[in-house]
Amino acid sequence: MPRHDDRNGPDDALFRAAMKDTKPLRGGRARTAPVPQVTGAPTPPSAPRRATPSAPAAATPAPLHPAAATGLDRATADRLRRGKLEPDARLDLHGLTLAEAERALARFLERAQTAGCRMVLVITGKGLRRQDGHVTEGRIRAEFPHWLNRPDNRARVHGVRAAHVRHGGGGAFYVMIRRPR
Repeated sequence: MPRHDDRNGPDDALFRAAMKDTKPLRGGRARTAPVPQVTGAPTPPSAPRRATPSAPAAATPAPLHPAAATGLDRATADRLRRGKLEPDARLDLHGLTLAEAERALARFLERAQTAGCRMVLVITGKGLRRQDGHVTEGRIRAEFPHWLNRPDNRARVHGVRAAHVRHGGGGAFYVMIRRPR
């Protein structure tokens, strides 16, 4: 993002200029939110939200994404990045069809949670192929984040991160399992 961007109007430029020397609070993460664009036309009031009786009381967890080490605290993410934790169980999805791999992952996560596993390793493989001069990602690896975010799997998974080289690197993922309730 440019340091001094006034495309959203003079208020945005003033805000960014005023905030340029600020630092995040100790122990917290810097969170940036997009500054709403100021226009001359008033915005219509939004419709009030209605509570649905079927909505769960707890907030929906953020979607998991391996590249962002979603759902992990900083210390755990750092230990995983350095390969300092050993997985409690492993699942290798090589050679399976997409449907077989998805079912195997769901069964594996269910068994891992029941067995009390805290961290497991899922090997998807890189699946890199050359097609028309371009390198494409493997289909299982590409679908893996979507499978983790399915409601039944998401309820079992606390976080995910790409594995250390000694555990498979870019072709494998650490998955942190929630404690059973």
